[in-house]
Amino acid sequence: MYWRLFQGVTLDSRMGYTGRRQFHRLGQAIDWAKSSVGDSWSNKRFHKPVGLDVLLACTASKVPEHLVEELKRRGS
Repeated sequence: MYWRLFQGVTLDSRMGYTGRRQFHRLGQAIDWAKSSVGDSWSNKRFHKPVGLDVLLACTASKVPEHLVEELKRRGS
């Protein structure tokens, strides 16, 4: 699974949250975002789509370029 490659994930205004929260793995960030605590930190006025480019910008790990291209193709 590709989601395991996303490590050092930051949820902040780029992803539609007030404040800044950092997580070791993408799975932790998703679990937090789905929780009532994550919901309370969400910016209710944020309506922009969050795409792969935003996720990559919010991730400390370097995802191999060939996988980035494959993920972009799958998202199209």
